[in-house]
Amino acid sequence: MGGDGSDSVIEAETHSTVSLIRLTKRLAPSLQQHRWALGLGVILILVTTGLEILLPLWVGYGVDFAVQGNRAGLVRAAQMFLIIICSKALLDSILAYTIQSTGQRLMHALRGQVFEHIVRLPVAYFDKNPTGRLLTRVMNDIKSLGELFTASLSVLILDVAVILATIVAMLGLDVRLGGAILITFPIVGWVVVHFGELLNEGYRKVRLELSRMNAFLGENIAAIATIQRLGAEKERDERFGSIVNLHFGASMESLMVFAKVQPYANILNGVAMATLIGLGGYWVVHGRITLGVVVTFLGYIRNLFQPVRDLVEKYNNFLSARVSAERIGVILDEPGEDYRTGGASRDPAAEAVSFRNVTFTYPSRHAPAIDRISFSVGAGQSVAVVGPTGSGKSTLVRLILKFYEPQDGEILFWGHPLKDWNRNDLRSLVGVVHQEVYLVEGTLRENLCLGQRFDDEYLLKCARTCQLWEFVKERGGLEMKVYEGGTNLSVGERQLVAFTRILVFNPEVVVLDEATASLDRRLEGRLMSAVAVVLKGRTSIVVAHRLSTIQSCDHVLVMDRGHLIQAGTYRELAARPGLFQEYLQFHSAEEAMP
Repeated sequence: MGGDGSDSVIEAETHSTVSLIRLTKRLAPSLQQHRWALGLGVILILVTTGLEILLPLWVGYGVDFAVQGNRAGLVRAAQMFLIIICSKALLDSILAYTIQSTGQRLMHALRGQVFEHIVRLPVAYFDKNPTGRLLTRVMNDIKSLGELFTASLSVLILDVAVILATIVAMLGLDVRLGGAILITFPIVGWVVVHFGELLNEGYRKVRLELSRMNAFLGENIAAIATIQRLGAEKERDERFGSIVNLHFGASMESLMVFAKVQPYANILNGVAMATLIGLGGYWVVHGRITLGVVVTFLGYIRNLFQPVRDLVEKYNNFLSARVSAERIGVILDEPGEDYRTGGASRDPAAEAVSFRNVTFTYPSRHAPAIDRISFSVGAGQSVAVVGPTGSGKSTLVRLILKFYEPQDGEILFWGHPLKDWNRNDLRSLVGVVHQEVYLVEGTLRENLCLGQRFDDEYLLKCARTCQLWEFVKERGGLEMKVYEGGTNLSVGERQLVAFTRILVFNPEVVVLDEATASLDRRLEGRLMSAVAVVLKGRTSIVVAHRLSTIQSCDHVLVMDRGHLIQAGTYRELAARPGLFQEYLQFHSAEEAMP
């Protein structure tokens, strides 16, 4: 429960070179669907920029008309100002809705794309990436990108357009006064870029600590019963406190950098205003320019520096979104399982499963989990696999399902190498029941069907056959509410649901991975009956230690430390000195205990 095992992985990820541009390219199909809305947004930005430039001009004209005593001109200037203000307000509203609604649709598409990719990633990926970290990607990082696409990006483009148009208008109105005021403006750009780099690094640290925090939370909340049973609340609280402090420190560092930007922009704004008042006022007194020009320049300085303040804030969001884009891009760049290749089909004359000198080592380990394993399971046969913890029994199951690829040797499934099988086709032919059965939140029907369609009559038949129906018929039947993880069901009841599901999908091969290891004594007889029903007439591989389960199998494989050390029938191995005989003596005494 340390929550730190992924630190090096997260560090490597946050320094990825995946860019926001590449992520935008991934959204190209969605962008193409909304090209008319995006085009309208661009047009509206150009029009509102033009209106923004016209407002100070008409204010200046009004001042000059007032000085000249031209009432008609003054009224006309006021009318034009009002028309422009109303038009701009209407267009701003349309622009905001157009951009934000399009951004929401893009984020909807991206969130679906990311989740679709996550569920297709190989199991090995989840071994080194904690759940909390992936939750951060799907929720926080996409939310950050959503803020960019729904608000910040349009404001960013509009502000840049207003700044460029204002500079052109200032120089066009009076090149000397405009040039004098704009002398200090390039320093503003340098300030934004300089502090932007510091903010960028700060946001990386914040997101790194946020990943650690979410990973810790996801792991510890899932293990809350264990933490309370062991009385480890204080230690876990202290550990979480240290992670929160690191996140707080990183956030404060970014905040300090951001707080330094605004004063610089305000000082430069003040310099520009002072230049206008001093130089512009001097020229007005000497008749070089009119008072209206000075007033117009006042509006333009506002147009110039107000967007700069917005740019600092939105640049802040942009940097955050860029970090999020890099992190999401890392997930999308991760190669998923290939469900398209492979066209092998079942050969009825071949053996169901064959391991030929197979060796496999987990990426996080040095010693092989299984070493040069060879055995075969004929069609309709049942094989029990026994051995101490860590002997490699469950690894055989993961290899059969193509969750991992062996480094050496070959695995055949119905006469064809696993690499020739389409993953969906392969896994549809194999049904697995693990010791820990996880059920999704929803109804019993949803847990039995898993998105497929089956008649209620067929589901009821399977539930009765596996003796599940007696436990659920008074609790809502097929509509019975199932909590997340199946926590409102006992261990034995969850196993009955798993066996019923196997019967519903009717696979050719059944694998029981310690499925009867934690039998609910109240349900032991019913569960063993369900096991017999599920295994009847099917090829089966049973990883188990209960003698009643092993005795019913045609063959027994005995494993120890990744090696297959004994093989034969139950009677043969029971009569032969060795590990299996010791195993029988130990478990006979264990099962005889009340």
